[in-house]
Amino acid sequence: MSKKVLALSASPRRGGNSDLLCDQFMLGAKESGNQVEKIFLRDKEINYCLAFDACQGNGGNCVQKDDMAEILDKIMAADVIVMAHLFIFTP
Repeated sequence: MSKKVLALSASPRRGGNSDLLCDQFMLGAKESGNQVEKIFLRDKEINYCLAFDACQGNGGNCVQKDDMAEILDKIMAADVIVMAHLFIFTP
């Protein structure tokens, strides 16, 4: 049974290590017959939450007009969500 796979790439640069790992995962998911989509978050405008709580009532719409509403719709429709991001560890 085919699944909807959504990959969220938060790599700081396109083609970076995290983004390449995300692409390889997507390749395997696609070869297995799944529907795959990637969102490169750096290309999107996403604002910080202003805590107006408009999302909590009256239809749940945020007062901010950014790309997050589109991303949330895709997250809700996905069966599988993959997140790839840069992680720096310094001892």
